[in-house]
Parts: sequence; structure tokens; C-alpha cells
Amino acid sequence: MIPGRPRCSGESLGRAEELFATASLVNSWILFEQPGAWGPDALTDSGFPESARSLAEAANRLGIRTLLIRRRNREAPSPVVYVASSGGTDRQPSLVAGSFSDPTEIGSLDIAGLAEGRMPEFGQAVEDPVYLVCTHGRHDICCADNGRPLYRAMSQLRPDQTWEVSHIGGDRFAGNVLVLPRGDYFGRVDAEDAANLVAEYEAGRLDLSHHRGRSIHPRLLQAAEHFLRESMGLTGLDDLTLVEYRRFSHDQAEVVFRVPEGMDYQVQVGARELPESDYLTCRAEEPGRGIAYDRLSLTQA
Repeated sequence: MIPGRPRCSGESLGRAEELFATASLVNSWILFEQPGAWGPDALTDSGFPESARSLAEAANRLGIRTLLIRRRNREAPSPVVYVASSGGTDRQPSLVAGSFSDPTEIGSLDIAGLAEGRMPEFGQAVEDPVYLVCTHGRHDICCADNGRPLYRAMSQLRPDQTWEVSHIGGDRFAGNVLVLPRGDYFGRVDAEDAANLVAEYEAGRLDLSHHRGRSIHPRLLQAAEHFLRESMGLTGLDDLTLVEYRRFSHDQAEVVFRVPEGMDYQVQVGARELPESDYLTCRAEEPGRGIAYDRLSLTQA
């Protein structure tokens, strides 16, 4: 954090910046357990093994998000490794967990296949959702201030499913939670919100007041989903089926969804840059402008 500057999360809340359509666009994930301190760049500024770092860098080049996870004071013979695919139109989300007795074995993961949506032959299937709470304070102080109390609350609720995680994006929306394997992002989650978020999610529903979007969808599509869910009160994880996504330009798209009753709805959305600039993270050296999304139309198709 730059001394004397207000916290980015407080500034974002103060200017009433919307949460929705802010999830990072990611389909596949690799999570490495790495205890101890994380520097500003967790992959390079921690005790992360060199053998694993090279795989992480190669995975990032293929569009796979590699993150570090930890639980303080956890003792285990081998670090946990999770591999996840958040699914898509023709495949279901999936998550597996395993470990490597020798860190060099990490190189055996088929990251090229994972980048194309094929899960590697590794580990055991994980049926329950995994809750990843960003507490990466060396990356952005807001993630520590807001994330650590949230992590403590969620780990009391789901101790075997909750981890601290390195930077996942959207520091100004801290506390941030990423839920795998679906890739649902939630923001501005306080410790007192944790119980409701977990209960709703495990009942198959989204807490729309904190939902930032699902990572498999581009942000214009995330915005369209938000507008339709909000308009019709659709909170079920599987309430919307994507029928068609047409992008007319970099800032306008049309999306058709099918709802549980079998009807199709067409949503047109637009993106615009906010007129006023501000520091979008606590570490930003220059101010930037956020993006807002507008519902242009919503009709039954």
C-alpha cells in the first residue's frame, strides 16, 4: 500500500461501484499448498519449489490459473495439490485432489490437456465445493484486512473445505471468495456473511448480493446473467442454460438464456468506462477507470 492513500476497497464501496461482472475469465485451475509467508508475487516471492514454479509458469501461458493455498499450523506429510476445470457448455465442473511425494513429479501433470478441458489422471475426485478466501495482504492490504476475518469465519464453518489463497483478482472487492470447481466469485463478503453464503451455495443457490460472476464466462455474459437473475429472482446454480452469446463489439453483446420453465430470454448488455478515475488497487501507481455494465434490453425470445 502507498502511504497516505485510502484503502481501495473502501473507495470502491464509497463510489458505489457494482460487484457483478467482475470475475476473472478462467476455466482451469491448479492449486498448490504452500505454507509460510507469501510475497507480493506468491509464485516467486515465497518458498514455492522451483520444480513446481516452472510448471505454474507454463500453465499460466496456457490460460490455466495457478494459485497458492495454505492453512496456518496445518501439518501434512505432503502438500495438497488441487486440479479443477470449471466446466462449460458441454462438460461438467470437476475437481480432484492429490499430492506428490517428490516435487519433480508435478511435471507429469498434463497441463496441455487441462487447458483444453480434459482432467489429468491424478488424485481423487472431490465432491464438495472448496472455498478459497483471498488473504494475500502482501499483494494488497485490503485482502488482509477484509480476508483474514472472513477466512477465520469460513474455516470454522467448513474447516476441511476452506483455504487461504493467493491473489485471485479484484482487490477492491475484498473480502473475496472463489468457489471451485464451478469458478464462482463472491466479493465484499464479511465474516458475518459467511454462514449464509455457504448455506445458500450448498443448497444450490447463489447469494446474488455478493456474486461477482462465474469465471467461465466473459464479463459481458456475466453482466447479462446478473441482469436476468436479478430481474426474475433466479438464484439456482443451474437455473440458466446458455443458448447463444453474440458479441457485436468490444462493449456490446446479446445473450440468450433458457430458464427452468423452458422459455428463452434475450438480454442485450453494454459496457462503458466510468468517467472518473481512481486507484483500483492499493498498490496501483496510476489511477484507472472501472467498467460499468448496462442492461439495454431484456425480452422473451
